[in-house]
Amino acid sequence: MDKTFFIGWFAIWVAIFFAHSNAFLWFGFSLVTLLFIIKLIFNPRSLLNLPKSILILLSIFIIFLLPFAFMPPDPMRTFEDFLKNYFFHTILALYLALKIKEDSNFYRSPVFYLPPALSSVAVSLHHIYSGLKICFTGPSCPSTVFIANNISLLKGLVVTSFGYVLVFFLFLGLYVIEKDKNCKLFFLFISLFSLIMEILLGRRASLLGIMLSSLIVSILSQNKNIRKLGIAISLSLILLTVALLITPARREMLIRSDKVDLLAQGKYAESGSFGMRLYIWPIYLKKALEDPFSGTGIGRKTQKLALAQTNELALRLEHAHNLFLNLWLQAGFHTMLTFLILYLYTIWLAYKMWSERSEGTLHGFLLAFLLAFFVMSMLEGSEEGTRFTPYWIASGLVWGFHEKSRLSS
Repeated sequence: MDKTFFIGWFAIWVAIFFAHSNAFLWFGFSLVTLLFIIKLIFNPRSLLNLPKSILILLSIFIIFLLPFAFMPPDPMRTFEDFLKNYFFHTILALYLALKIKEDSNFYRSPVFYLPPALSSVAVSLHHIYSGLKICFTGPSCPSTVFIANNISLLKGLVVTSFGYVLVFFLFLGLYVIEKDKNCKLFFLFISLFSLIMEILLGRRASLLGIMLSSLIVSILSQNKNIRKLGIAISLSLILLTVALLITPARREMLIRSDKVDLLAQGKYAESGSFGMRLYIWPIYLKKALEDPFSGTGIGRKTQKLALAQTNELALRLEHAHNLFLNLWLQAGFHTMLTFLILYLYTIWLAYKMWSERSEGTLHGFLLAFLLAFFVMSMLEGSEEGTRFTPYWIASGLVWGFHEKSRLSS
């Protein structure tokens, strides 16, 4: 079973980071789903041992999604997006929760941590090599050379940023709790390498999410070492941001096409990335409020077709660049609200476990990731494909840890 899980788990992580890997995603999800079904066949009551409130919220969420999984003009497309974005992710989260419940040290096994480590490092090295190749063979080497979607095997700047942030916090947590010196160095390398990649890729939402979540965790922590670590991460990123902004040759990594002067004047539509979001959010919110409990159907492509006129008004950005607003538009307010409650409850479970036992556990780092993902999701549409996978991975771990700690107590 462990070998089968390793293959499926590795395939999912390849799909998170590598371009042209849709087949890996379906293969990995299929293997994990098969293992989940086998586990339920041999132990039908195992699922009932997970937090009842989580199971109830998940059931309501899936039931609310179902009417929007077969929407015209292409019911098969919306059903495929339902499977890929929600159903398989739910199975993955529940299976991870069961694995943690059975063995709370499962996350320390190479079967668990090698796939994300190897996938993220391999694609990152290829992206760095591709960028340096442009520098050495091209006429110039701009500071934004790595901020490109089509120079390497990297799946995409926005798509992979959620995976990098999970790897950063997950391996930072493994580094803190690990006792073996060699393993600690390995975990620290993977964590810092993921953070460096987010800096090189200029992912502003990711860096903001990491800064804010690290600061929140440091404020809430009763552990002096965790407090120092959180403050160190936040201050380091703040100082790095200031250094990049005051360096003319490097400020393009963060500013790029944004025009701060127009943003300050309230000319959001003309001011670049962040200003355009401020401009389109009221437009999509107004559209959602016209019929709050209806939806276009699940999936970006279906949403794009159904809201063609709204997209024209919204600067042709095609979607709302906000997880919760996109989910509302696709499946109604009630579905979005259920997911929001599930999300906040998972954050509460992570905080509750961490506050009761802050040393020697991953709870605080999973909490930090969930907070960072929330911040990122307010600025990006993370409900589609592998953007969403890191959230469900972290949630599954939290649910499993919570049930394990409840049984232990």
